[in-house]
Amino acid sequence: MVAAAPFRGLRFDPDVVGDGAQVTAPPYDVISPEARDAYEAMSPYNVVRLILPRPGQDDAPEAERDGAADYRGVAALLARWQADGVLRRDTATCLYVYEEIYQLGDTRRVQRGVLASVALDDTGTWVVPHERTMAAPVADRLRLLEATEVNLSPVFGVYAGDGGPAAVLDGVTATEPVLDGADETGVRHRLWVVADPDRIVAWRERMASQRVLIADGHHRYRTSLAYREAVRAANGDRPGPWDELLMFLVDADLHGPAVLAIHRLLADLDDAAVLAGLDGDFDARPAASPAEAERLLGGLPEEAVAFGLYSGGRSWLLVARDPAGLAAEAGRDRRMLDVEVLHGPVLSKRLGVSDFEGRVGYESDLAAAVAAVDQGAAASLLILRPARFGAVAEDDVLLSEAPRWPGVEAARRESLMPVRGGCP
Repeated sequence: MVAAAPFRGLRFDPDVVGDGAQVTAPPYDVISPEARDAYEAMSPYNVVRLILPRPGQDDAPEAERDGAADYRGVAALLARWQADGVLRRDTATCLYVYEEIYQLGDTRRVQRGVLASVALDDTGTWVVPHERTMAAPVADRLRLLEATEVNLSPVFGVYAGDGGPAAVLDGVTATEPVLDGADETGVRHRLWVVADPDRIVAWRERMASQRVLIADGHHRYRTSLAYREAVRAANGDRPGPWDELLMFLVDADLHGPAVLAIHRLLADLDDAAVLAGLDGDFDARPAASPAEAERLLGGLPEEAVAFGLYSGGRSWLLVARDPAGLAAEAGRDRRMLDVEVLHGPVLSKRLGVSDFEGRVGYESDLAAAVAAVDQGAAASLLILRPARFGAVAEDDVLLSEAPRWPGVEAARRESLMPVRGGCP
């Protein structure tokens, strides 16, 4: 079962920090040095100072000033912000209804869910991962978690609830939110605090039967598992707040995410290597451009398995001749998503890629991915089409995708959850 519970969140005090939009930031792994400058300039309390501190900042100890990943300075800054009232912990355990309103093309979209404390599930039965993790980001976030003992960013989870759990909180969004503002990208964020015990109990009961698919935040989920094991090793197996983490839970039947394609950049495999490796299993059809390859991908039937390829100024459409055979090769008795085939039978087996962290890059913007190849930053580009979200949720796919959705990053911005003391 999914054990989701209220918690005492740490929230910025608007009387101290002013406009809430000035203290938010995207996740650390997408913040460029120039963007960090901009976020720091917005406010002395911008959360970027916690999630992506500068080596050598005034609060950093000697090790960090020398460039080592030491986050004790962040812990000191976090403690000072709490002591100064910049961050205040809610007095009661609460759920937090969180909503994002954004524009995707010509469409206005609303993503609404609940921020809650969710029990870790290392079996993958109730909280289901679908992407590989890399050692370096997990190690980095583990050092931050060990130093601060606070979840600074939530993991984003989706479930197919048919509106059941969300119905318990109907009416909450008709009241005045405690947070309402737009970030620098134009996404509007609203937050409501739910402290009513009866509503919380009813919501928890309806959530218990759901299965949650991790849509974004696999490295932080893996980090929390590693942190829990470290605490248990040091203090025994007694339960504690380290058994839980902060999650943003969205009912995909009501407010499902917009799934965008994430293309793959191959560091050292050019078109000749890719075409030779896939010869016999894929039909290679020339395309006029990467954009044309993307368009052709979008016109294929859903059951097809295909990619676009760009390298050396030339483009192709690669279509699998026997998708069922590739699935059987991978030990699956169902149709595999394009990205599953890509990371399994294609990259791992036929192209001999084992070091995904060092040899594979990810880019959602096709023009930027093409530019990376043209400028020599990558040898080739594999173009993917977006997976239908229902295909992932319905099949419980465990894949190696790294999807990004508008609004997801904002879900990591405002609520902080203690993992030692004060967590229910």
